[in-house]
Amino acid sequence: MELLVLRHGEAEPYRADDFTRELVAAGRAEVRAQLERQKALVGQPKVLVSPYIRARQTAAIAVEVLGVGEPEICEYLTPESDPRVLVDYLYARGDKSLMLVSHQPLVSHLLDVLCGPADAHGMDTASLACVDCPVMAADMGQLRWLSHVS
Repeated sequence: MELLVLRHGEAEPYRADDFTRELVAAGRAEVRAQLERQKALVGQPKVLVSPYIRARQTAAIAVEVLGVGEPEICEYLTPESDPRVLVDYLYARGDKSLMLVSHQPLVSHLLDVLCGPADAHGMDTASLACVDCPVMAADMGQLRWLSHVS
């Protein structure tokens, strides 16, 4: 499987109702810039997205830029989700190419689980990683690239 991991763009400041935080204009711009820059490498993945508003707004930009089908909301992509449960879910799905649109700390923890712990797995807003997973399982991924906006 080719797994693309996209962190949402810059959002409104943290507040008690984290679910409804939206992207700010700069966040929309950084997501668009990232996807336009990596478009040739990304292809036409299925898109799974966190139910949180800022992630769904990020996925909408991905759908538009990449010209792919509507994203599927996935409850396993919230900030505090267990990356090992997510890996099991992805294994059971059996997709060939997926883009996950999610949050910190999940995105960095997922890369650690798939590729082994590394300082290089930090994900800023709108960061995009590509992982080759011949088998969707812990320690079976190979980080192909990790792109930050700035």
